[in-house]
Amino acid sequence: MFTKIAIIGTGNIGTWLLKILQNQNNISVISVSSRKIDILPCDFDLYVFALKDDVYEVVLKQISFTMPCAVHTSGSLSQNILAPFAEKYGVIYPYQTILRNAVCGMRCAEIQVPVCVEASGTIFENALLDWTQAIFNNVHKINEQQRFAMHLAAVFACNFTNAMYGIAYNIFKENKLDWSLMFPLLEQTLTNAKYNDPHLCQTGPAVRNDISIMKKHCKDLNNEDLRLLYKIVSKIIQQ
Repeated sequence: MFTKIAIIGTGNIGTWLLKILQNQNNISVISVSSRKIDILPCDFDLYVFALKDDVYEVVLKQISFTMPCAVHTSGSLSQNILAPFAEKYGVIYPYQTILRNAVCGMRCAEIQVPVCVEASGTIFENALLDWTQAIFNNVHKINEQQRFAMHLAAVFACNFTNAMYGIAYNIFKENKLDWSLMFPLLEQTLTNAKYNDPHLCQTGPAVRNDISIMKKHCKDLNNEDLRLLYKIVSKIIQQ
């Protein structure tokens, strides 16, 4: 079992993991900024990298020793990126949107965050599974392709959806509407998706092929990119 943990990265996921591990018994954990990698101790059991995808290679090349065990938290990078720098390596991927500074950010610690695990060998993988299951309540063994697919799906279901929330928020704000009026609609949409095939729950003018309403909506949008977005998404719904 891993008792001395070093987290490299002080962003959203790194901060969240630090808070989680600090509340565990029999675990000593430190946080190291990627800009201060030269102070990384060489005697820890597990090194957890929570970095932006495009800085991994630069940061890893600055480590002056071979790590005994290392994992990263990326949804899209191969575990093999750690191979030249660690004896055993793998991935611990929390499948959740995490904001360290948002009002709701640390609520992730209170809910069932799916944590996905993969590793370079069976022994290390089993050790990672045992360790994560002792900390989290929702742990899954997945492979690299499955993790990449989950990440891609999350971009559509979470990142793109949140961008749509932002558009809706601006429409409300421009028309002096209370944003809380939207919440019951969003909650019901999520409930529908939880218990049904989302395609079977689609509502709105596009699925009804209500051309006149769609034209009025596009006319009311004062941004050509938003008009194009409206038409593209509507076409996807209709198909």
